[in-house]
Amino acid sequence: NTKVLILSTVKIKNLNNNTILIYSLVPENEADLKAGKISVTSPIAKGLLGKIIGDKVEIIVPSGTIPFEIIEIIR
Repeated sequence: NTKVLILSTVKIKNLNNNTILIYSLVPENEADLKAGKISVTSPIAKGLLGKIIGDKVEIIVPSGTIPFEIIEIIR
């Protein structure tokens, strides 16, 4: 199964409100939130790394803990 790795683009669903988010995991110096590129050192990326499609992860963000489901991984 495809795992989330650095340079993966991941489609995740926020299970609290069913919002779909798409992020690319990039090295810290390439991070650009407006472009959907998040640093692999960020809390969201750390929560996603190594996971596979269908996995549910709880990611701690400043506003609390958000449950996400991994919908798709694009390499």
